[in-house]
Amino acid sequence: MASPSSNPFYGSSAGTTPANSGYQRLALDNLIRRELKVSDPNDPQQIANALLERFKDDPRAKAISQEAKGLPFLLSTSTNFVPMVQAATSSDAELQQAKNDVERDLQELLTNPLLKDITPEIQGWAQALRTAIQEGTTAARFALDPRQRDKAFAIRRQLGDYARLARLVGALTPTMSLSYRKFAQSLDEVAAVILVIMGESLANVGFNGGRFLLQTPYSELQVRRDAVIYALRNLIGATQEAYGPNDWPRGLDAYRNLFRILEEQGHGDLRSLLLEHELVRIMDELIQRASHGRTEGLRALGATAQVDLERFRRLVIVGRQAVSPESPPLTAFLEALALFADAFESSGGFRLMRIARPPILFYGLYGTTTMGDADRTLLDLIIQRGLLADELDCFMQCGCNPKSVRYQIILDKILYDVDRAIDLYAVGKHTFGAPERRAAAYSYLIEHFLDTDSQTADDTGPDKYRLPTSLSNDTPPGILQVIQAKLRPPLPVTDPSTARAVNELTEFANDIQSTLKNTGLCEESPNLCEEIELYIDRLATDRQNGLITMDNLTALYSLSSPARS
Repeated sequence: MASPSSNPFYGSSAGTTPANSGYQRLALDNLIRRELKVSDPNDPQQIANALLERFKDDPRAKAISQEAKGLPFLLSTSTNFVPMVQAATSSDAELQQAKNDVERDLQELLTNPLLKDITPEIQGWAQALRTAIQEGTTAARFALDPRQRDKAFAIRRQLGDYARLARLVGALTPTMSLSYRKFAQSLDEVAAVILVIMGESLANVGFNGGRFLLQTPYSELQVRRDAVIYALRNLIGATQEAYGPNDWPRGLDAYRNLFRILEEQGHGDLRSLLLEHELVRIMDELIQRASHGRTEGLRALGATAQVDLERFRRLVIVGRQAVSPESPPLTAFLEALALFADAFESSGGFRLMRIARPPILFYGLYGTTTMGDADRTLLDLIIQRGLLADELDCFMQCGCNPKSVRYQIILDKILYDVDRAIDLYAVGKHTFGAPERRAAAYSYLIEHFLDTDSQTADDTGPDKYRLPTSLSNDTPPGILQVIQAKLRPPLPVTDPSTARAVNELTEFANDIQSTLKNTGLCEESPNLCEEIELYIDRLATDRQNGLITMDNLTALYSLSSPARS
């Protein structure tokens, strides 16, 4: 048995020297408080009761209770545990069918005599795709974990890259175009099922009206918590070797000034966060409330985390302005505190349930039947994407010529971009937040390739890659125009970012118009000045109607920018 002096949690045998300044003992006390929920870790009765409560379902705990009552110490016989079999869902059958389609298409490409010279390359495709499909579907089943959800989206994009590459090779190999496009279609099937599986994994855990997902995995919360504690100890000089003999005590100086400023400015409640045991208590309660990332814990966090973390954010705001010049230890502590608080910001991804579940189930089961504009846009994009892919698969069936190949490659690229827009809407959480704005940028790429001014596209010049309107409107250009309109939704004036952009653009256009008038250029280009004034009036009308159209914003910007130069 080790002597007391060899125990790292105690001091010397004489009892005069604390071990490591008592911080190992403090860490043990914090661990006991956090895991056993006891107020005094030095009270053996509290610890014994907490252990019995924690392991009350264990047969040995029951036997100890029996012995305490004076009964024989008997251990109940353990029963064999039968693992639960995962219930089959609708996506399981679809996933298996999609995998079988990929395997059959790969087998077709591997055994086709026309492709015998590139068999090693196709085998490389097969190996890479089988691994990607396995990893993607496994990650999609655990989409409640943010890292797994991000991984599933990454695999879905990887499958889209291979599908686009297969379509490109098919367009350049007319004799095998149909086989390559069928292979790409099978990859799209797997990518679509991955989206559905992610939605099912969120729906199956029982989010009845809850709308809170952690931005970081549960396992990372403890790491961020420890980073805050280490940064606090470094700030107050409590580490074993905080400063060298010739180092300036930046941490102690910043800590003293921060403590004084909090007192002078009436932020005394924030000073408690500079005490390690109080800071540990708050962070541990939040981590435990998460309940290992389970549904009940996430719903409890969604209702309480923002209130509990308000003091953290206040301390970060006040602390960043408290000390000048900045102190590296104080900055490290505030950044660690902000990093911990950011982990409890809600993440996007709930629109995946709109993909996986029919609308009839949302009443009662999922808390709401209201479908937002972004939800509706996502579903409309998915429908139009399917129509576009069907049209593209038979686009070159009527003939193969250099122009058709060129148009086929452009349209396949647009189809790939529509998939990326769907992914952006799936991970978004606002009506027109940053992901939705990125998705809207793809509408301008579509607009670039749509030639609405001429019936044919010339083979030379900058317009040779544009799609002519000679293609009938019920084929890709018509569908593309619908997709383009879906990606440019009306913007509410009440949105702060929209209102700020409209104000800045209007001021910019007014300055340009005034400059043109003052320099006499309006007389040389009267149409330009009239068009700028027309779109300024249109924005004013939109503002009165409560919605801003992106077309008016784009047109005004495109007119004002060349005029400025």
